[in-house]
Amino acid sequence: MKKSLQQTACVALPKGLGGVLTVVLNSILLTHMAPADFGAYAICLTLVALADGVLGSAIDMSVIKLASVHRLSDLPRAAAVERWGVAVKLAASGALISVALLLAQQLSGALFKRPEPQLLMLALAVAAGVLLLRSAFLSLQLQQRFGAYAGLELLAQALRVGGIAAVLLWFQPSAQALMTVAALCTLTALLGAVWLVRPRWPRQDLLPRREGRELGQAVRWMFLTFAFSALLSRADLLLLTQFSSLEQVGLFAAAQVFAQIPELLGTYLAVVVSPKVAPASHAGTLRRLMSRVQGGLLALALLLLLAVPVLLHFGAAWLPRGYAGSAEVLMLLLAGSLAAMCAFPVAIPYLMFVKPDFIFKLDLYTLPLLLAAYYFAIPAAGAVGAAWVSGGARLLKLGLMQACAWNWARQGLPAGAATQ
Repeated sequence: MKKSLQQTACVALPKGLGGVLTVVLNSILLTHMAPADFGAYAICLTLVALADGVLGSAIDMSVIKLASVHRLSDLPRAAAVERWGVAVKLAASGALISVALLLAQQLSGALFKRPEPQLLMLALAVAAGVLLLRSAFLSLQLQQRFGAYAGLELLAQALRVGGIAAVLLWFQPSAQALMTVAALCTLTALLGAVWLVRPRWPRQDLLPRREGRELGQAVRWMFLTFAFSALLSRADLLLLTQFSSLEQVGLFAAAQVFAQIPELLGTYLAVVVSPKVAPASHAGTLRRLMSRVQGGLLALALLLLLAVPVLLHFGAAWLPRGYAGSAEVLMLLLAGSLAAMCAFPVAIPYLMFVKPDFIFKLDLYTLPLLLAAYYFAIPAAGAVGAAWVSGGARLLKLGLMQACAWNWARQGLPAGAATQ
């Protein structure tokens, strides 16, 4: 228990500190940026999050699934799986940037309502750096070097927060200035990660075929699942850019600054808990792990819900001028964020391990209804309409996922022995 608390502290405290500072700085940015400009900045961050959610989550979850088990008996094989993960990310990032260069004008016009290819390319550069940074974090996580993990996290957070603070102090905040600083800070953090991890890769058989095939088989359903889930989770903001204005995107993004806080807590805890899911499932102790983690998160979610009436009453008072409409959006998004906080650490990894196609099929079946709801809600109510659809859909989806995870854990379905 003491070791688990230390590991949790090494992960949660730096991430929590960075998250708090980011929320504070984004709150300050709202007072210096018009909703349309903040909306353009939010679209850039959405592109980074999409790349991380589609590629990063799928590859990293597959590496965790394979390497966490291989490390128990075959360290070289686990290291080979990690190398393949890095190689796939490098290849995918290069391909994505090449395609974006060819279609820069068209993509920029569709996303930002004006041709700004430099903003698009900055966002993709940041996304590539974040993908590689995640591989460094994953390597330290699997090695249980949580002290080094905390050091790298503090460095990355300090650079990111310091970059935003520098823009606020010395420049007029704009989407392009913020993304330029973000690209420089990500590159610096990546150099620190390379020095910290310092992989001792073999001169021969750098990427053995056996581990490549193994990772390819594991990542197949995870890629489809995470790609679909990431696109659906960002569909609200992306469709706002098509069916509404950048001002409405800015109002929605301002609400997300605060609504995402509970969800971030769940992702931070998942860094420590998710590597334990597959071993606990094989050992027959998964239900005990789920009860301990899920019970605590459910209690926390109930406590946070008590603050909703207060936030709803005073929301218009603490939001910056021009963003008063974000208060209602915040309340609607908060329900889905609390549900995500409870699902990330155990339920989602377990579902991906035991039935990797389940979430993908769930998203696929609900996609027509979701798109139809957005199609009618966004033109009619803008950011508020998008929040009604997004918050309600996430609450229903994650509730069903939690119920299925508990049921299959009760039946004793082992992680790694996927059933179709």
